[in-house]
Amino acid sequence: MFISKSLLTCASLLVVLSAQTSAYVPNARDNGAESVEIARRATISQLAAKQTSKKTVFEACTGDDQCQQGCCGFSTGKCAGPDVAQTNGSGGCGRGSKVPNCNVATLLGFKNCIAGAKNNNLKDAAIQQSAAFVSQLDGLPFTPAKRDIDEELSLSRRTATIAQLAAKQTSKKTVFEACTGDDQCQQGCCGFSTGKCAGPDVAQTNGSGGCGRGSKAPNCNVATLLGFKNCIAGAKNNNLKDAAIQQSAAFVSQLDNLPFTPSKRYIDEEINIARREGKFAPGLLKARVAELELETRQYDELD
Repeated sequence: MFISKSLLTCASLLVVLSAQTSAYVPNARDNGAESVEIARRATISQLAAKQTSKKTVFEACTGDDQCQQGCCGFSTGKCAGPDVAQTNGSGGCGRGSKVPNCNVATLLGFKNCIAGAKNNNLKDAAIQQSAAFVSQLDGLPFTPAKRDIDEELSLSRRTATIAQLAAKQTSKKTVFEACTGDDQCQQGCCGFSTGKCAGPDVAQTNGSGGCGRGSKAPNCNVATLLGFKNCIAGAKNNNLKDAAIQQSAAFVSQLDNLPFTPSKRYIDEEINIARREGKFAPGLLKARVAELELETRQYDELD
């Protein structure tokens, strides 16, 4: 059956919204099973979304990675459903390989691999994405590999925590406004020489004298957290896990679209604040907090 890409994209979006808006956030007495299930559904949606721009069934292909369902007919060179391809004359999946495979079919619990099939690494990102796509398309059960859950949750955790930290900076002073200390500026940088708020990286080279007005020595706290290396001569950083510095780095990360991973301590704090203030609102916030809780437990296991 031919299914248009636009229809599949809409279906994927509906599934994401449905999964997130119906999610339940467990309280402190829950055993975490609900959080795991919410995270599993969200991860499937995120993985599946990466397949929507690929080819649909019956379209010509030269490899599995070109097809939405992760199956390019070994004999036919056309995208096919990963299970039916084992029996309908497609010759299994794996066009362009030495032997056919039933990678996605195996992940989804099907047993009828074509004779001679040899599976690849089922934890491979492309195979996991394909299985997630078919799982959503056909309503089949699927649990992504832990690695993929970790990756998607790590991204979700960073995005949510960065937004929460950055929001605390919005009422502070913008660049070029007079200041007497870094904590007065949105970007966490009060020019050491100028006494004006500045971007934390450019302040090291544009005559601002670095950051840290009112301190004994300049610093490049926020610039360091964001991966910049050009600290002004004589700069001495403070505790980079300090709340104000973390918030400033989060703000600049959002402002300039720079990568930043908050300190683990702030993941825990944001979750606890949400609990105390009763901010487990319906819908997307519930799913997001559940993801954060699961990610935090995983970090605890690694510590």
